[in-house]
Amino acid sequence: MNITETKTYAADPDAVWKIVGDTGGIAAWVPAIEKAHLEGDVRHATFAGGGGDATERIVEHDDAGRTYVYEYLTGPLPLQEYRSRITVRDHADGSEVLWVSDFTSGSPEGDKELAEAISGIYRGALDELATVLAGA
Repeated sequence: MNITETKTYAADPDAVWKIVGDTGGIAAWVPAIEKAHLEGDVRHATFAGGGGDATERIVEHDDAGRTYVYEYLTGPLPLQEYRSRITVRDHADGSEVLWVSDFTSGSPEGDKELAEAISGIYRGALDELATVLAGA
């Protein structure tokens, strides 16, 4: 299953990347994450509202390209595989954030439910990012 969410911002791409590219600081702009920290290349995240803890491995991080890739290792979501890339690109209006993931839960019903949940997390985060940027 593939999810793609994107949003444009009237902000410099490097300023957006300063926030988005901080892999351990995602709780600052992803409402679904209550807190997070890095240990080496492993991100530990706690979902808001008692949603549980997850670990993700940062498998690629490119400041020059303003992109990083992470994979879900453990957590409350019933995922067999999950790999996601988040990228900040130049855009005529300032910048664009592109968030793409490929995943499987192991069942078509599970994939559909997870697709809706993941899309909702991404959209909520991209909206919150606009608020964070406005306050920066």
